[in-house]
Amino acid sequence: MRDGTDEIVKTELYREIETLEKQYRAIKDYLSEKETESLEIIGTLRGFRSTLSKISMHILTLYTLEGQKTKITWDSLFTNIDHALEQLQTSRSNPRPTIQLALDMSEPKIEEVMSYLLTLKKSLQ
Repeated sequence: MRDGTDEIVKTELYREIETLEKQYRAIKDYLSEKETESLEIIGTLRGFRSTLSKISMHILTLYTLEGQKTKITWDSLFTNIDHALEQLQTSRSNPRPTIQLALDMSEPKIEEVMSYLLTLKKSLQ
């Protein structure tokens, strides 16, 4: 326990997971055919990617503070989101299939990542 640093990281991690939950719901709503502007969902997907990256850093920091090693296993999700965002920048077509394909190809699936993070969030309370 480094002078409360772990508590600060846990608090920040909790907040980031809450933000990610909102972004995840927006993405899932969009994929279930809810009307959303293309630019808005692309921004949400970018935000999701950024928030997940911050969460990864917080998790690695917590494990390091505890003297443990861990590995983030959702690199495939990062890569597929990056590819989807790159493709969406150059395409004028409907982003829904591109986003869906990126998430379907990821291993672990976005739902599995969210399930892990929601369990982690509960443990932080």
